[in-house]
Amino acid sequence: MTASSLPSPPAHYSWETRWLHWLTAVLVLEQFVVGQVGWHLMARTAPWRPFLVATHTSLGVVLATVFIIRVAWTLTGGRAIHFPIVTMQDRVARSVHRLLYMLLGGEIVFGYMARWSTGRPVMAFGVPINSPLPMLMHGTHSFFSGLHHWNAWLLFWVALFHGFAGFYHLFIYRDRIFQRMLP
Repeated sequence: MTASSLPSPPAHYSWETRWLHWLTAVLVLEQFVVGQVGWHLMARTAPWRPFLVATHTSLGVVLATVFIIRVAWTLTGGRAIHFPIVTMQDRVARSVHRLLYMLLGGEIVFGYMARWSTGRPVMAFGVPINSPLPMLMHGTHSFFSGLHHWNAWLLFWVALFHGFAGFYHLFIYRDRIFQRMLP
């Protein structure tokens, strides 16, 4: 089989893959903004703070669900475009994707652990999700809360790099990589 007879890659990722990608992106951005405003920029006594906390925890549960679906979709092959890893750029792209998955998974776990370490359930749209673990030591809250905070910033910067790489492909390389992920 010659190079010219090889099938060309599809023009787009599957609609499921694109939907999961953009839903994850929107939820991560929302979670970051609401988390920063609700915990770091707004006074603890501000009237909107309870709403922001409820929004953050509820949509955090939605994000966790989307993340689990996305991981399952990826592990079962989904309908992704599979490319051989040839160049250093391919290696970096694959590594960044893996790092994003690890950071997002960690962020979700740290968020649950930070909440459960206070002895309170994670509330999702008014429904409590109790800890499946025995009572965590009260001294672990600042540890998990700190991990959740700093991992959020790391996730933010890596996701921003990922987004800039997409725009680099769109405007500089003009290789249609960005268009494959458009809805």
